[in-house]
Amino acid sequence: MIRNKILAVGISVFLVAGLFVGCGSNENNSAKNNKATTEASTKEAKYKDGTYHAEQADFADNGWKETVDITVEDGKIVSANWNAVHKDGGDDKKAQSASGAYGMVEKANAQAEWHEQAEKAEAFLIEKQDPTAIKYTDDEGHTDAITGVSIHVNSLFQLAEEALADAK
Repeated sequence: MIRNKILAVGISVFLVAGLFVGCGSNENNSAKNNKATTEASTKEAKYKDGTYHAEQADFADNGWKETVDITVEDGKIVSANWNAVHKDGGDDKKAQSASGAYGMVEKANAQAEWHEQAEKAEAFLIEKQDPTAIKYTDDEGHTDAITGVSIHVNSLFQLAEEALADAK
């Protein structure tokens, strides 16, 4: 009977000691994990917060001048707006596309309207967080990297690179 009590006390002491060691270890691991998370966030935060703009220097032969506006928060690209203005004024390219006036599907048998494809390209930029992370399939700036996009996207990524140069 005394032997059982001694054994029970011994096991209890062993379990309590294990709890203290375990708690200390978790706090230490928690501190290490927090430090690693902070370091990872610092590495991922590659841009200064703000809104950045770039546009083509001249109007293209088709009358459009492409623009991009990028918003950075917590060091990451959170929004990108790729658009274009026309030399004759009027609605911008996204508005014309959304209203059907640009008519890529109707007039050129495109798989989707320009504004829909532009949104997918913008989402790709936000996902990759790097305007140089795109591969082109030809010199005109087409890519297979973005599902559902058949328009040339090189101007978006070139303008994004220009805009983000001020964010570094």
